[in-house]
Amino acid sequence: MRLFISLLLSLLLLSTSSYAEIDPTPQTLEELKTAIEKIRAETNTPAVGIALVNKDGPQWIAGLGETNTENHTPADENTLFRIGSISKMFAALAILKLQEEGKLNLNDKVRDLAPDVQFENPWEETHPVRIVHLLEHTTGWDDIHLAEYAYSAPDSMTTKEGLDYHPDSRKSRWIPGTRHAYSNAGAAVAAYIIEKITEKKYEDYIHENFFQSLNMPSTSYFKTDLYEQKGATLYTNGKAEKYWHIIHRAAGSINSSPKDMANFVQFLLLRGATPAQQLMPATAIDRMEVSQTTLGYASGIIAGYGLANYTSGYKDFHRVFHGHNGGVLGGLAELSYSKELNTGYIFMVNTGNWPAFDRISKTIRTYLLKDHKVTKPQPIALPEKYKNLNGYYAPINHRQNMTRALNSVFGVMKFETDETYMYRQPLLGGWDAPGKAYAISSENLIEQWSGLPTIALVEDPIEGSTVQIGADLFKPVSALTVFSQLGLYAALFAISLLSLLAMLVWGSRRLVKKIPTDASVWIRIWPLLASLILLGLVGLLSLAGIFMHAAAEVSLLSVAILILSIVYPVFALASGVALIKFRQYDISKWIYWYALIYAVLHLLMAIHLAYSGFFALKLWS
Repeated sequence: MRLFISLLLSLLLLSTSSYAEIDPTPQTLEELKTAIEKIRAETNTPAVGIALVNKDGPQWIAGLGETNTENHTPADENTLFRIGSISKMFAALAILKLQEEGKLNLNDKVRDLAPDVQFENPWEETHPVRIVHLLEHTTGWDDIHLAEYAYSAPDSMTTKEGLDYHPDSRKSRWIPGTRHAYSNAGAAVAAYIIEKITEKKYEDYIHENFFQSLNMPSTSYFKTDLYEQKGATLYTNGKAEKYWHIIHRAAGSINSSPKDMANFVQFLLLRGATPAQQLMPATAIDRMEVSQTTLGYASGIIAGYGLANYTSGYKDFHRVFHGHNGGVLGGLAELSYSKELNTGYIFMVNTGNWPAFDRISKTIRTYLLKDHKVTKPQPIALPEKYKNLNGYYAPINHRQNMTRALNSVFGVMKFETDETYMYRQPLLGGWDAPGKAYAISSENLIEQWSGLPTIALVEDPIEGSTVQIGADLFKPVSALTVFSQLGLYAALFAISLLSLLAMLVWGSRRLVKKIPTDASVWIRIWPLLASLILLGLVGLLSLAGIFMHAAAEVSLLSVAILILSIVYPVFALASGVALIKFRQYDISKWIYWYALIYAVLHLLMAIHLAYSGFFALKLWS
């Protein structure tokens, strides 16, 4: 649940990511234990909680490292970690349980069941928001806003009070049931519906029907006395984080231990049962694992997001994994299981170290698949409709509306095809090798990295012909659009840097020689000031990702962001006004044209950012 604000650093610095180091494949359980401990030590991860489980029960449950680096408390199988968004799986299971009992249906309208929950859907008459959209994240809503992320919710706050606190994020940006965009509010609304149906507090209902039945006695949505004793301290870059009281508890508040979570993994492998009893029909778990409300479902896409349940593969093994991952500030977790392998796992770390998380995940999966060969189906000739995909494609299912400006530039993918394969990679690089997909039927393409049907051509009701890749949707964009936007960022950065260096030269010269300020100075000063203001705005926004609580309330930081987001377009406009005002003065032509280009770039950037919501930006509202 990292903040979208950190993405704004890309305005000035484009960073690319490559795949994490792939460790040697462990051949035995003892080698796996050694490999995980090695990764923990090499990545300075304080503690790892882990459980490896099959249908018969746990094969390995452990806590590795230290829960607190100051008092050196050792982790064990009862250490409590924060599992983040894995918590959403219980909201989905509760809805499925109530559906099996005939008390609701996944296709019920949210407006009918919870008319007092505020949300906007321009298509409500013909395409209402339904329960299934809440759990598959196809409502079209933004993810929750900073004011919701940063709010430290007291344990006494009800589910409804949490939903009433800041409902502005719940507005459908496209027709519900077409595009996936992860939104934490969906689980909270589902939790409120559960409360209305059962007449019980959501957390109590989950405790009675799942935690107790699955023998998960230490698991809770709250900071309990047991958590005070056994909870792992969370760390970001070595700094301890305060406990995060999440406003929408159903979305990510659960604290649990490796021992408790092992029982949950076994429950999923047993298809809704414990060793003692069947709690839910296996068909309910089957439904949980399928995404039915994105456009690519009809084309047979398997990879994606079901009812709070991801479907993924690993390399070209053609083995399906289900589950969820989770993250809070200073903590990461992954739950994954395969009914084909009859095995699953959960691991949790008390750090926000994504490279460590990635290495552990890949090491476990390679171990589980060590006895399975890569069996690649024989590709057929690439269907004609996929051969026409050469070109550039931009994502259109933005998790946050405010990230549109960045996604339209830094999220662009380049597609290329030959007679058999479709290749894709980020336009600006960052992957070690292009993604490679092939067909075994005319409906969809199998991605080589996952071995699952992942790519399909779909018809978006707003954008028209688009490409769904897993849960993401891409539309074709022209090379002119792509490179003009990229050029805007690059050109503005380059000319701002050049102008700053030039100013140090001619500014110093004017001061030494006491040359009075003239028109040539003003037409260069205004756009340079606009650059400094933009730099300041980006810097403050990056700080907002660190000082989240200050940014989410009226404070020096948030007010400064508001002021700079207004001042920047004003100074961009002033740059143009200065050119008009001094156009009749005796100014060197190259200086005038230089200043003109500089001013135009700022005006275009101001429009670009304002379109994405960066004008008069009130992060607290």
